[in-house]
Amino acid sequence: MPSYRALLPLLALSFAAPVSAAAQGSSAHVDSTRARIQTTLRAFYFNLAHQDWEALTADVLPAKVVAHRPAPEALVAAAALPGRDAAPLECSTTGAAVDQAAITLEGDWAEVSVPRCAPAPAGSDEFRLIRFEQRWRFVYIDLYQAPVSVSAGR
Repeated sequence: MPSYRALLPLLALSFAAPVSAAAQGSSAHVDSTRARIQTTLRAFYFNLAHQDWEALTADVLPAKVVAHRPAPEALVAAAALPGRDAAPLECSTTGAAVDQAAITLEGDWAEVSVPRCAPAPAGSDEFRLIRFEQRWRFVYIDLYQAPVSVSAGR
């Protein structure tokens, strides 16, 4: 008759394997989602650089479409965190470092901060996206602009 002590490690392994596979599947899903968001961001910056306004607006959802789906509070709070004044990155491209983007996911929502590349002013572009009709669409865009100092002298 087999000992229950001998079966305990086998039983533990049988439960651990599915959990590990599920965790790996979840990680792959998150990586895939991040890659899709980065692709959407690259298209945004490409269209912006080429002033293709029609292509830009195709990926922006009007407020009335998502009015009944408010952004999760955790994402709104993440957007309020400091970080927009970070030092510019040294990049092989100009503009924004999409590969270095900080992406926070919650359900069908994403909060994204994309650091600017040198020699651009230090800062980050901020975006909020929602997965709508099988695509990531922009609902909030805040492109960083360096503060302008104004003097009152004559």
